[in-house]
Amino acid sequence: MVGKTSDHSLSFTKEDEPDRQNKAQFSIEKNFQALTDNLPIGILLTSVEGKIINVNPEGLQMLGYNSVEDLSHIPIQDLYYNKKDRGIFLKNLETGRVRDLEMRFKRFDGSVIWCSMSSVSQENNLGERYFITSLLDITQRKKMEEEKADLLIQLTQTDKLASIGQLAAGIAHEINNPVGYVTSNLNSLEEYLSDIGKLIELDQTLIKRLNEITLPEALAKMTENIHEYARKIDLDFLREDMDGLIKDCIDGLDRIKKIVIDLKDFAHPGKKDIEPVDVNACIETTLSVGANELKYKTTVYKDLNVVPLINGIPQQLNQVFLNILVNAAQAIETTGEIRIKTWQGNNDIFLTISDTGCGIDPENISKIFDPFFTTKEVGKGTGLGMNIAYNIIQQHGGSIAVESKKGKGTTFTIILPVPEDTE
Repeated sequence: MVGKTSDHSLSFTKEDEPDRQNKAQFSIEKNFQALTDNLPIGILLTSVEGKIINVNPEGLQMLGYNSVEDLSHIPIQDLYYNKKDRGIFLKNLETGRVRDLEMRFKRFDGSVIWCSMSSVSQENNLGERYFITSLLDITQRKKMEEEKADLLIQLTQTDKLASIGQLAAGIAHEINNPVGYVTSNLNSLEEYLSDIGKLIELDQTLIKRLNEITLPEALAKMTENIHEYARKIDLDFLREDMDGLIKDCIDGLDRIKKIVIDLKDFAHPGKKDIEPVDVNACIETTLSVGANELKYKTTVYKDLNVVPLINGIPQQLNQVFLNILVNAAQAIETTGEIRIKTWQGNNDIFLTISDTGCGIDPENISKIFDPFFTTKEVGKGTGLGMNIAYNIIQQHGGSIAVESKKGKGTTFTIILPVPEDTE
Protein backbone atom coordinates (compact mmCIF):
# COMPACT_ATOMS: atom_id res chain seq x y z
CA MET A 1 0.00 0.00 0.00
CA VAL A 2 2.80 2.31 0.85
CA GLY A 3 4.57 1.44 -2.33
CA LYS A 4 1.50 2.16 -4.43
CA THR A 5 1.03 5.47 -2.77
CA SER A 6 4.63 6.33 -3.41
CA ASP A 7 4.38 5.30 -7.09
CA HIS A 8 1.13 7.16 -7.51
CA SER A 9 2.67 10.29 -5.96
CA LEU A 10 5.64 10.20 -8.31
CA SER A 11 3.41 9.66 -11.31
CA PHE A 12 1.17 12.59 -10.35
CA THR A 13 4.12 14.99 -9.99
CA LYS A 14 5.56 14.29 -13.41
CA GLU A 15 2.28 14.41 -15.27
CA ASP A 16 0.94 17.54 -13.60
CA GLU A 17 4.14 19.67 -13.50
CA PRO A 18 3.21 21.82 -16.59
CA ASP A 19 -0.26 22.31 -15.17
CA ARG A 20 1.16 23.45 -11.86
CA GLN A 21 3.47 25.94 -13.65
CA ASN A 22 0.57 27.29 -15.69
CA LYS A 23 -1.50 27.69 -12.56
CA ALA A 24 1.37 29.49 -10.80
CA GLN A 25 1.83 31.77 -13.80
CA PHE A 26 -1.90 32.42 -14.05
CA SER A 27 -2.04 33.21 -10.35
CA ILE A 28 0.83 35.71 -10.68
CA GLU A 29 -0.73 37.47 -13.66
CA LYS A 30 -4.18 37.51 -12.06
CA ASN A 31 -2.82 39.11 -8.91
CA PHE A 32 -0.75 41.51 -11.02
CA GLN A 33 -3.82 42.54 -13.02
CA ALA A 34 -5.95 43.09 -9.95
CA LEU A 35 -3.34 45.19 -8.20
CA THR A 36 -2.15 47.37 -11.07
CA ASP A 37 -5.05 48.09 -13.44
CA ASN A 38 -5.95 51.42 -11.83
CA LEU A 39 -2.51 52.61 -10.70
CA PRO A 40 -1.40 56.00 -12.14
CA ILE A 41 2.13 54.67 -12.76
CA GLY A 42 3.39 52.07 -15.20
CA ILE A 43 3.91 48.58 -13.80
CA LEU A 44 5.77 45.84 -15.68
CA LEU A 45 6.02 42.16 -14.83
CA THR A 46 9.08 40.62 -16.47
CA SER A 47 11.12 37.46 -16.29
CA VAL A 48 14.77 37.54 -15.25
CA GLU A 49 15.71 37.05 -18.90
CA GLY A 50 13.73 40.15 -19.89
CA LYS A 51 10.54 38.63 -21.31
CA ILE A 52 7.59 40.97 -20.74
CA ILE A 53 4.85 38.96 -19.03
CA ASN A 54 2.35 41.71 -18.28
CA VAL A 55 2.01 45.50 -18.32
CA ASN A 56 -0.72 47.59 -16.73
CA PRO A 57 -2.76 50.10 -18.84
CA GLU A 58 -0.72 53.10 -17.63
CA GLY A 59 2.51 51.34 -18.63
CA LEU A 60 1.13 50.56 -22.09
CA GLN A 61 0.11 54.18 -22.60
CA MET A 62 3.47 55.39 -21.32
CA LEU A 63 5.37 53.20 -23.78
CA GLY A 64 2.93 53.88 -26.63
CA TYR A 65 1.60 50.32 -27.13
CA ASN A 66 -2.01 49.15 -27.39
CA SER A 67 -1.80 45.74 -25.75
CA VAL A 68 0.41 43.37 -23.82
CA GLU A 69 0.48 41.13 -26.91
CA ASP A 70 2.23 43.91 -28.84
CA LEU A 71 4.99 43.89 -26.22
CA SER A 72 5.16 40.17 -25.51
CA HIS A 73 7.62 39.47 -28.34
CA ILE A 74 9.89 42.40 -27.41
CA PRO A 75 12.53 41.78 -24.72
CA ILE A 76 12.64 44.55 -22.12
CA GLN A 77 16.28 45.32 -22.96
CA ASP A 78 15.18 46.47 -26.43
CA LEU A 79 13.06 49.22 -24.84
CA TYR A 80 16.04 50.86 -23.14
CA TYR A 81 17.35 53.91 -25.02
CA ASN A 82 20.84 52.84 -24.02
CA LYS A 83 21.05 49.04 -23.88
CA LYS A 84 23.88 49.27 -21.35
CA ASP A 85 21.29 50.59 -18.90
CA ARG A 86 19.81 47.10 -18.61
CA GLY A 87 23.09 45.91 -17.11
CA ILE A 88 23.09 48.84 -14.67
CA PHE A 89 19.53 47.95 -13.66
CA LEU A 90 20.42 44.28 -13.05
CA LYS A 91 23.52 45.24 -11.09
CA ASN A 92 21.45 47.46 -8.81
CA LEU A 93 18.85 44.71 -8.43
CA GLU A 94 21.41 42.30 -6.97
CA THR A 95 20.45 43.70 -3.56
CA GLY A 96 16.87 42.59 -4.21
CA ARG A 97 15.44 46.07 -4.77
CA VAL A 98 15.93 49.15 -6.97
CA ARG A 99 14.74 52.61 -5.93
CA ASP A 100 14.31 55.68 -8.15
CA LEU A 101 16.78 54.68 -10.87
CA GLU A 102 16.49 57.21 -13.73
CA MET A 103 16.62 55.67 -17.22
CA ARG A 104 15.52 56.55 -20.73
CA PHE A 105 13.10 54.32 -22.67
CA LYS A 106 12.04 54.19 -26.32
CA ARG A 107 8.36 54.45 -27.11
CA PHE A 108 6.63 52.67 -29.99
CA ASP A 109 6.76 55.84 -32.16
CA GLY A 110 10.52 56.22 -31.63
CA SER A 111 10.30 59.08 -29.14
CA VAL A 112 12.24 58.89 -25.89
CA ILE A 113 10.97 59.31 -22.34
CA TRP A 114 12.74 59.58 -19.02
CA CYS A 115 11.47 57.22 -16.32
CA SER A 116 12.16 56.78 -12.64
CA MET A 117 12.38 53.01 -12.06
CA SER A 118 11.76 51.08 -8.88
CA SER A 119 11.81 47.30 -8.89
CA VAL A 120 11.71 44.26 -6.64
CA SER A 121 12.60 40.63 -7.27
CA GLN A 122 9.98 38.03 -6.33
CA GLU A 123 9.61 34.25 -6.56
CA ASN A 124 6.54 32.15 -7.37
CA ASN A 125 5.70 28.90 -5.57
CA LEU A 126 7.92 27.01 -8.02
CA GLY A 127 10.95 29.07 -7.03
CA GLU A 128 11.05 31.00 -10.33
CA ARG A 129 12.23 34.61 -10.06
CA TYR A 130 10.55 37.53 -11.78
CA PHE A 131 10.70 41.34 -11.49
CA ILE A 132 7.91 43.77 -10.67
CA THR A 133 9.00 47.19 -11.91
CA SER A 134 7.30 50.57 -11.62
CA LEU A 135 7.90 53.34 -14.17
CA LEU A 136 7.17 56.95 -13.39
CA ASP A 137 7.34 59.30 -16.40
CA ILE A 138 9.71 62.15 -15.41
CA THR A 139 10.32 63.50 -18.93
CA GLN A 140 8.79 66.88 -18.17
CA ARG A 141 10.77 67.17 -14.93
CA LYS A 142 14.03 66.30 -16.71
CA LYS A 143 13.25 68.84 -19.41
CA MET A 144 12.68 71.52 -16.79
CA GLU A 145 15.91 70.51 -15.03
CA GLU A 146 17.83 70.78 -18.31
CA GLU A 147 16.28 74.16 -19.07
CA LYS A 148 17.11 75.30 -15.56
CA ALA A 149 20.68 74.05 -15.98
CA ASP A 150 21.01 75.84 -19.33
CA LEU A 151 19.59 79.01 -17.83
CA LEU A 152 21.94 78.73 -14.87
CA ILE A 153 24.90 78.29 -17.21
CA GLN A 154 23.85 81.30 -19.26
CA LEU A 155 23.32 83.37 -16.12
CA THR A 156 26.71 82.24 -14.84
CA GLN A 157 28.29 83.14 -18.17
CA THR A 158 26.52 86.51 -18.16
CA ASP A 159 27.69 87.11 -14.61
CA LYS A 160 31.24 86.20 -15.60
CA LEU A 161 31.09 88.54 -18.58
CA ALA A 162 29.75 91.29 -16.33
CA SER A 163 32.57 90.67 -13.85
CA ILE A 164 35.12 90.68 -16.65
CA GLY A 165 33.50 93.85 -17.97
CA GLN A 166 33.81 95.53 -14.58
CA LEU A 167 37.42 94.39 -14.30
CA ALA A 168 38.19 95.58 -17.82
CA ALA A 169 36.53 98.93 -17.19
CA GLY A 170 38.49 99.33 -13.95
CA ILE A 171 41.77 98.45 -15.65
CA ALA A 172 40.94 100.77 -18.53
CA HIS A 173 40.29 103.59 -16.07
CA GLU A 174 43.58 102.93 -14.25
CA ILE A 175 45.50 102.83 -17.54
CA ASN A 176 43.79 105.97 -18.75
CA ASN A 177 45.15 108.12 -15.91
CA PRO A 178 48.91 107.51 -16.46
CA VAL A 179 48.42 107.58 -20.22
CA GLY A 180 46.80 110.99 -19.83
CA TYR A 181 49.64 112.60 -17.94
CA VAL A 182 52.35 110.87 -20.01
CA THR A 183 50.68 112.24 -23.15
CA SER A 184 50.49 115.68 -21.59
CA ASN A 185 54.17 115.51 -20.56
CA LEU A 186 55.23 114.36 -24.03
CA ASN A 187 53.34 117.24 -25.62
CA SER A 188 55.14 119.64 -23.28
CA LEU A 189 58.47 117.92 -23.95
CA GLU A 190 57.86 118.28 -27.69
CA GLU A 191 57.44 122.04 -27.22
CA TYR A 192 60.55 122.23 -25.01
CA LEU A 193 62.65 120.31 -27.54
CA SER A 194 61.42 122.61 -30.26
CA ASP A 195 62.65 125.61 -28.25
CA ILE A 196 65.95 123.88 -27.44
CA GLY A 197 66.36 123.04 -31.11
CA LYS A 198 66.02 126.70 -32.03
CA LEU A 199 68.62 127.60 -29.37
CA ILE A 200 71.02 124.98 -30.75
CA GLU A 201 70.58 126.46 -34.23
CA LEU A 202 71.47 129.89 -32.91
CA ASP A 203 74.51 128.46 -31.09
CA GLN A 204 75.70 126.69 -34.21
CA THR A 205 75.27 129.83 -36.27
CA LEU A 206 77.26 131.80 -33.72
CA ILE A 207 80.06 129.21 -33.63
CA LYS A 208 80.30 129.24 -37.44
CA ARG A 209 80.62 133.04 -37.42
CA LEU A 210 83.28 132.89 -34.72
CA ASN A 211 85.28 130.45 -36.84
CA GLU A 212 85.43 133.08 -39.56
CA ILE A 213 87.39 135.48 -37.38
CA THR A 214 90.64 135.25 -35.44
CA LEU A 215 89.93 134.36 -31.83
CA PRO A 216 92.08 134.26 -28.77
CA GLU A 217 93.67 130.83 -28.35
CA ALA A 218 91.50 129.86 -25.34
CA LEU A 219 88.27 130.84 -27.08
CA ALA A 220 89.30 129.08 -30.29
CA LYS A 221 89.99 125.92 -28.28
CA MET A 222 86.50 126.09 -26.73
CA THR A 223 84.77 126.44 -30.10
CA GLU A 224 86.82 123.55 -31.50
CA ASN A 225 85.79 121.35 -28.56
CA ILE A 226 82.13 122.22 -29.23
CA HIS A 227 82.57 121.29 -32.91
CA GLU A 228 84.26 118.03 -31.99
CA TYR A 229 81.57 117.00 -29.53
CA ALA A 230 78.80 117.90 -32.01
CA ARG A 231 80.44 115.61 -34.57
CA LYS A 232 80.89 112.85 -31.97
CA ILE A 233 77.24 112.75 -30.98
CA ASP A 234 76.04 113.40 -34.54
CA LEU A 235 74.03 116.42 -33.47
CA ASP A 236 72.12 116.76 -36.74
CA PHE A 237 70.91 113.14 -36.50
CA LEU A 238 69.91 113.57 -32.85
CA ARG A 239 67.86 116.66 -33.58
CA GLU A 240 66.07 114.94 -36.43
CA ASP A 241 65.57 111.64 -34.57
CA MET A 242 64.27 113.31 -31.39
CA ASP A 243 61.35 114.73 -33.32
CA GLY A 244 60.57 111.28 -34.71
CA LEU A 245 60.85 109.60 -31.30
CA ILE A 246 58.52 112.08 -29.67
CA LYS A 247 56.04 111.68 -32.52
CA ASP A 248 56.17 107.85 -32.25
CA CYS A 249 55.60 108.04 -28.49
CA ILE A 250 52.60 110.31 -28.93
CA ASP A 251 51.19 108.05 -31.68
CA GLY A 252 51.69 105.00 -29.44
CA LEU A 253 49.89 106.66 -26.56
CA ASP A 254 47.05 107.63 -28.89
CA ARG A 255 46.74 103.96 -29.84
CA ILE A 256 46.69 102.97 -26.17
CA LYS A 257 43.99 105.55 -25.54
CA LYS A 258 41.95 104.17 -28.43
CA ILE A 259 42.33 100.60 -27.13
CA VAL A 260 41.28 101.75 -23.66
CA ILE A 261 38.23 103.53 -25.08
CA ASP A 262 37.35 100.46 -27.19
CA LEU A 263 37.81 98.22 -24.15
CA LYS A 264 35.48 100.37 -22.08
CA ASP A 265 32.94 100.47 -24.89
CA PHE A 266 33.28 96.70 -25.37
CA ALA A 267 32.78 95.86 -21.71
CA HIS A 268 30.61 98.69 -20.35
CA PRO A 269 29.53 96.74 -17.23
CA GLY A 270 25.89 96.83 -16.31
CA LYS A 271 24.78 98.54 -19.52
CA LYS A 272 21.92 96.54 -21.03
CA ASP A 273 19.70 99.26 -22.45
CA ILE A 274 18.70 99.07 -26.10
CA GLU A 275 20.11 101.96 -28.10
CA PRO A 276 20.91 102.89 -31.72
CA VAL A 277 23.89 100.78 -32.78
CA ASP A 278 26.34 101.20 -35.63
CA VAL A 279 27.26 97.64 -36.64
CA ASN A 280 30.40 98.85 -38.46
CA ALA A 281 31.57 100.65 -35.31
CA CYS A 282 31.04 97.44 -33.32
CA ILE A 283 33.20 95.57 -35.83
CA GLU A 284 35.98 98.17 -35.55
CA THR A 285 35.84 98.09 -31.75
CA THR A 286 35.94 94.29 -31.67
CA LEU A 287 38.87 94.15 -34.11
CA SER A 288 40.77 96.56 -31.88
CA VAL A 289 40.09 94.53 -28.74
CA GLY A 290 40.84 91.20 -30.44
CA ALA A 291 43.90 92.43 -32.37
CA ASN A 292 46.35 90.36 -30.32
CA GLU A 293 44.44 87.16 -31.14
CA LEU A 294 44.29 87.97 -34.85
CA LYS A 295 47.46 89.76 -35.87
CA TYR A 296 50.01 86.94 -35.72
CA LYS A 297 48.49 84.59 -38.29
CA THR A 298 45.59 86.37 -40.01
CA THR A 299 45.17 89.20 -42.44
CA VAL A 300 41.82 90.91 -41.97
CA TYR A 301 40.11 92.42 -45.00
CA LYS A 302 37.16 94.75 -44.38
CA ASP A 303 34.39 95.72 -46.79
CA LEU A 304 32.18 97.77 -44.49
CA ASN A 305 29.51 99.57 -46.46
CA VAL A 306 27.39 102.38 -45.04
CA VAL A 307 24.44 100.80 -43.23
CA PRO A 308 21.67 102.31 -41.09
CA LEU A 309 21.66 102.08 -37.31
CA ILE A 310 19.83 99.22 -35.65
CA ASN A 311 18.28 98.92 -32.21
CA GLY A 312 20.36 96.75 -29.92
CA ILE A 313 22.93 96.42 -27.18
CA PRO A 314 26.40 97.09 -28.62
CA GLN A 315 28.26 95.21 -25.89
CA GLN A 316 26.33 92.02 -26.68
CA LEU A 317 26.93 92.37 -30.43
CA ASN A 318 30.63 92.96 -29.70
CA GLN A 319 30.64 89.64 -27.83
CA VAL A 320 29.08 87.86 -30.84
CA PHE A 321 31.64 89.29 -33.27
CA LEU A 322 34.54 88.53 -30.92
CA ASN A 323 33.45 84.90 -30.49
CA ILE A 324 33.26 84.39 -34.26
CA LEU A 325 36.58 86.18 -34.95
CA VAL A 326 38.47 84.28 -32.26
CA ASN A 327 37.07 80.97 -33.55
CA ALA A 328 38.09 81.97 -37.06
CA ALA A 329 41.65 82.75 -35.92
CA GLN A 330 41.87 79.45 -34.02
CA ALA A 331 40.68 77.55 -37.11
CA ILE A 332 43.69 78.88 -39.07
CA GLU A 333 46.69 76.68 -38.34
CA THR A 334 49.53 78.82 -39.76
CA THR A 335 48.49 81.87 -41.77
CA GLY A 336 45.24 82.80 -43.45
CA GLU A 337 42.63 85.44 -44.15
CA ILE A 338 39.49 86.73 -42.48
CA ARG A 339 37.08 88.78 -44.57
CA ILE A 340 34.33 90.91 -43.05
CA LYS A 341 31.58 92.47 -45.13
CA THR A 342 28.49 94.49 -44.25
CA TRP A 343 25.70 95.71 -46.50
CA GLN A 344 22.00 96.54 -46.47
CA GLY A 345 19.40 94.44 -48.22
CA ASN A 346 15.79 95.67 -48.10
CA ASN A 347 14.99 96.15 -44.40
CA ASP A 348 17.90 94.10 -43.07
CA ILE A 349 21.59 94.51 -42.43
CA PHE A 350 23.76 91.62 -43.59
CA LEU A 351 27.13 90.79 -42.06
CA THR A 352 29.44 87.99 -43.16
CA ILE A 353 32.64 86.86 -41.47
CA SER A 354 34.62 84.36 -43.56
CA ASP A 355 37.88 82.59 -42.83
CA THR A 356 40.27 80.32 -44.71
CA GLY A 357 40.63 77.94 -41.79
CA CYS A 358 40.26 74.18 -41.47
CA GLY A 359 36.47 74.21 -41.83
CA ILE A 360 33.84 72.19 -39.99
CA ASP A 361 32.97 68.53 -40.48
CA PRO A 362 29.57 68.20 -42.25
CA GLU A 363 28.12 66.13 -39.41
CA ASN A 364 28.94 68.92 -36.94
CA ILE A 365 27.38 71.84 -38.84
CA SER A 366 23.95 71.34 -37.28
CA LYS A 367 25.47 71.22 -33.77
CA ILE A 368 27.50 74.44 -33.92
CA PHE A 369 24.98 76.50 -31.94
CA ASP A 370 24.15 73.75 -29.42
CA PRO A 371 25.20 74.43 -25.82
CA PHE A 372 28.40 72.61 -24.76
CA PHE A 373 29.22 71.48 -28.30
CA THR A 374 32.88 72.02 -29.12
CA THR A 375 35.46 70.42 -31.39
CA LYS A 376 38.33 71.79 -29.31
CA GLU A 377 40.44 69.71 -26.99
CA VAL A 378 39.26 69.16 -23.43
CA GLY A 379 39.94 72.26 -21.36
CA LYS A 380 40.26 74.56 -24.40
CA GLY A 381 36.62 75.34 -25.00
CA THR A 382 33.36 75.39 -23.05
CA GLY A 383 31.10 74.98 -26.07
CA LEU A 384 29.07 78.02 -25.00
CA GLY A 385 30.50 80.75 -27.25
CA MET A 386 28.41 80.00 -30.33
CA ASN A 387 25.33 79.21 -28.26
CA ILE A 388 25.60 82.61 -26.56
CA ALA A 389 26.12 84.26 -29.96
CA TYR A 390 23.02 82.51 -31.32
CA ASN A 391 20.89 83.59 -28.35
CA ILE A 392 22.09 87.21 -28.57
CA ILE A 393 21.27 87.44 -32.29
CA GLN A 394 17.86 85.87 -31.65
CA GLN A 395 17.21 88.43 -28.89
CA HIS A 396 18.02 91.16 -31.41
CA GLY A 397 15.34 89.80 -33.75
CA GLY A 398 17.91 88.50 -36.23
CA SER A 399 19.32 85.23 -37.46
CA ILE A 400 22.75 83.62 -37.70
CA ALA A 401 23.76 80.81 -40.04
CA VAL A 402 26.98 78.99 -40.88
CA GLU A 403 28.36 77.45 -44.05
CA SER A 404 31.60 75.51 -44.17
CA LYS A 405 33.71 73.24 -46.35
CA LYS A 406 36.21 70.96 -44.71
CA GLY A 407 39.72 72.23 -45.43
CA LYS A 408 38.41 75.35 -47.20
CA GLY A 409 37.00 77.63 -44.51
CA THR A 410 33.86 78.82 -42.81
CA THR A 411 31.42 81.70 -43.30
CA PHE A 412 29.04 83.03 -40.66
CA THR A 413 26.15 85.14 -41.95
CA ILE A 414 24.27 87.39 -39.54
CA ILE A 415 21.07 89.22 -40.49
CA LEU A 416 19.80 92.03 -38.26
CA PRO A 417 16.56 93.94 -38.83
CA VAL A 418 16.55 97.69 -39.47
CA PRO A 419 13.96 99.58 -37.38
CA GLU A 420 10.93 100.62 -39.40
CA ASP A 421 11.34 104.29 -38.48
CA THR A 422 14.93 104.36 -39.84
CA GLU A 423 15.19 106.24 -43.09
